[in-house]
Amino acid sequence: MLRVTAYCRVSSDDDEQLNSLENQEKYFREYIEIRPDWKYVPMYVDEGLSGTITRKRKQFNKMLADAKQGAFDLILTKEVSRFARNTVDTLQHTRDLKELGIGVIFTTDSIDTRDSDGELKLTLMAAMAQEESRRTSQRVRWGQERSMEKGVVFGQKTLGYARNKGKLEINPSEAATIRLIFHKYLEEGKGLPTIARELEHAGILTSYGKSRWDASAVLRLLKNEKYCGDLKQKKFITPNYLTHQTKRNKGEERFIFIKDNHPAIIDRDVFDKAQEEIARRGAISSDGSKYTNRYAFSGKLRCGLCGANLINRSNKSSDGKREYKRWRCNTSFKYGAGCSNEKGCPSFMVRNEILERIFLWALRDLVTNKDEVIGQCMEVISGALDMKQAQTDYADAERELERLNNRINALIDLRLDGEISKEELQVKREPLDNQIAVLEEKLHLIGRNAEIAKESDAFSNAISEQISSIVYADVFDEDVVREVLDKIVIHSKNRYDVYFRGTPVNFTLAV
Repeated sequence: MLRVTAYCRVSSDDDEQLNSLENQEKYFREYIEIRPDWKYVPMYVDEGLSGTITRKRKQFNKMLADAKQGAFDLILTKEVSRFARNTVDTLQHTRDLKELGIGVIFTTDSIDTRDSDGELKLTLMAAMAQEESRRTSQRVRWGQERSMEKGVVFGQKTLGYARNKGKLEINPSEAATIRLIFHKYLEEGKGLPTIARELEHAGILTSYGKSRWDASAVLRLLKNEKYCGDLKQKKFITPNYLTHQTKRNKGEERFIFIKDNHPAIIDRDVFDKAQEEIARRGAISSDGSKYTNRYAFSGKLRCGLCGANLINRSNKSSDGKREYKRWRCNTSFKYGAGCSNEKGCPSFMVRNEILERIFLWALRDLVTNKDEVIGQCMEVISGALDMKQAQTDYADAERELERLNNRINALIDLRLDGEISKEELQVKREPLDNQIAVLEEKLHLIGRNAEIAKESDAFSNAISEQISSIVYADVFDEDVVREVLDKIVIHSKNRYDVYFRGTPVNFTLAV
């Protein structure tokens, strides 16, 4: 007695598809029960899931697990596209099942993996199913883009708006929250963590109905162009139709932008001021502290008396043309010098230009054998610009490219002689075409590097000057501070401990 089960799947949860699923279940039960030498085993059913990713189908994976436990001997499924639209998955799973002594019958496609030619038929049908999946994905994306161009909104819910048939309509109660956030940020001058904390205390919920707020959530709202009436879509894309994994669009695909697409919650001039203020303050850090990118020393200064961070307190000259940067212990700023308040700190303010001089002095002391270090750096750079290795790599790639093209020509000859079918030619040629594309890109990169190397003398001299300026610390460079400085601990007006990244050595400078 052969124990037989079935696998059914539909790609959506609409009524028509669910009726189709019900019909599939009825069909397979009758298909099995009319055969006297077959015994029905409860079937496996996935509803509303894509066929391209088998790992997300719970019932499919349960079926594979039960197969390893010997729960059945044969699986029925309607067609290859119901089983999986990924050729690799289809072949791998059917091979694994065959090793367990379990066959798969695709009833509509007339394929039985137990037959001698079953895998060949399955390979061709699976490839066709995968290609159809690709075309379907392209059609869906094309349709979505045309809808986006007409102002139809896709994506997640936006606080402050309700969505009605793809259009945004203002939600009055949530819109009040958005206006409050912009007011706190611009008019009250509050930081992102403070605003998040105040929203929580006021019991205001996020767009997902959560009570928890954080600084990054507030920042996203302040930067969302929807609030001034504009619509920017395709911020996230799905590059691979097989994996369905999304990623942030960093220019790989064009954005779709429509100005004045829907009613604005925030006036455009207010929104623009908020963007300018965000740029001025700088992005928040992962731990929620503010202004970490605003100045080179931000987040790198510690009070030697209480251990608190130093914050920048900038003032402008009376004529408004100059800005004076000074740093003060955060504890001292909040609670005073400590005379009348035990929480205070008797530290002092430090001018930014003093910190710049301290950093340069310590950087000069960090590298003792300066000329040797410069020489070693230039040796590495000269090696990178060496043309000999590039020429060898180019020749190797050209030979491999010629070999692959010869293989393709041989396959074409077999097809012309009738030795292989058009489908077999396509299956065998596809991996070769992929390898050729990789090699052609490699040749392009090698050629481009060779063009750069032709001007290596001028390039090397420019790099040498740049390295020398860093090693000898002749000029203060904020980028160098961000790269190499770990922290400066300020104990008094006469003592500064400077710590660099990647070295246990610190420098105590007496001024």
